[in-house]
Amino acid sequence: MLELQSFELLFRENHAQCIAFATHYMGDPHGAEEVVQQVFLRIWEKRDSITITGPVKAYLFSAIRNTAISQWRKENVRSDRETYYSNIRDTATEATDQARELERLYQQALERLPERCREVFVLSRQQQMKYAEIAATLDISVKTVENHMGKALRILHEELKEYLPLLLIILFSKK
Repeated sequence: MLELQSFELLFRENHAQCIAFATHYMGDPHGAEEVVQQVFLRIWEKRDSITITGPVKAYLFSAIRNTAISQWRKENVRSDRETYYSNIRDTATEATDQARELERLYQQALERLPERCREVFVLSRQQQMKYAEIAATLDISVKTVENHMGKALRILHEELKEYLPLLLIILFSKK
């Protein structure tokens, strides 16, 4: 069991060397002070059960090294996690921006379709009506609906061919 006076003596005799060792080991005086404080606090908290065999300085330096390594690992994990989530946010933002741009290009191409082609396309792809339902709604034949859809798809394909894979993802994810 470590008495208060013994602990104070241990602290006073070794604190400066511990700080110097920790600073040399970590390269950061503020972090070194924190590590040394953690080591001495842990010694005090475990004073009833702690047994130091061998040189006290060797024990302190080993504890400082282990605490510094542990702190370094925690900081790296935190830094890696922050980097990971930052990358996810950036990717999601970029994907959202791309989706908005593709949606804008799609709407522009849709507006350039001939009126009847656009009507048929919207009823088929956005309203999900069957060709027979479109024919009945617009009072035209199913064959005319097929022709308008074919024409609309050809025009849209030509205007958006470089964006087609991403555009299909956007169109079919909207439900």
